[in-house]
Amino acid sequence: MFRRAPLFLGLAMVLGAGSAPKKTVAILYFDNHTGSADYDPLGKGISSMMISDLSAVPEIQLVERERMQDLVKEIDAQHTQYFDSTTSVKVGKMIGAEYVVVGSFATVKPQMRIDTRVVRVQTGEIVKSAQVTGDEDKFFDLEQSLADKLIDGLGVALSPEEKQTLAAQQKANQVQAVSTLAAFSQALDLYDRGEYVDALAKMAPVTQQAPNSMLVRVTYAEMKRRAATTAKDKAKEKLKSGLGGLFKRPPL
Repeated sequence: MFRRAPLFLGLAMVLGAGSAPKKTVAILYFDNHTGSADYDPLGKGISSMMISDLSAVPEIQLVERERMQDLVKEIDAQHTQYFDSTTSVKVGKMIGAEYVVVGSFATVKPQMRIDTRVVRVQTGEIVKSAQVTGDEDKFFDLEQSLADKLIDGLGVALSPEEKQTLAAQQKANQVQAVSTLAAFSQALDLYDRGEYVDALAKMAPVTQQAPNSMLVRVTYAEMKRRAATTAKDKAKEKLKSGLGGLFKRPPL
């Protein structure tokens, strides 16, 4: 079976590790508290952006989004909120994370509010709660502020050089408007469901709205590769099926 390559593996920046062990962190999808189901996939996009950005912090070892997919499907099937501390502890133990970041978002146009918690898996203790509020068309500012608070909640002190590296990663990934991130999230959701051609079509306008975002470019490239591979596999299967029928046909 073809194994899907991690979407964001290529975004991680390899930095020299210090003597202290890394903190293993899982960032779950953020819950939608807007009241509109149209925003449901947005929590996936926010989580993915945070994973990509915080991969620049050498003291943090992030759990890849793909590793959490099966667990996430189970949570979705049970209609459980990710923001629930019991759920976060359960997921954290199953994937071997020391900390789990959970969050939720709400909008009252033109404002957006994001609430987060950092949960220590071993004890279930909430070690940090944070909230950011701002203009939803300036999501980049919200995300930067949120990342700073999460890093602080994990007890990580960045050197000036590490702060510069994080800022550079965030700038490279930035998506400014929530509407653009929502479209990105919808494409990501289609990708996770194996609907690669539809995901690719959904991502095409996102690449125009955020042409300089490394996160968008890398994700789009992976979707193109996966859609092409799937198309080739289907073509081979169709050819194989056709040839099989031909050889089974009785002689004239």
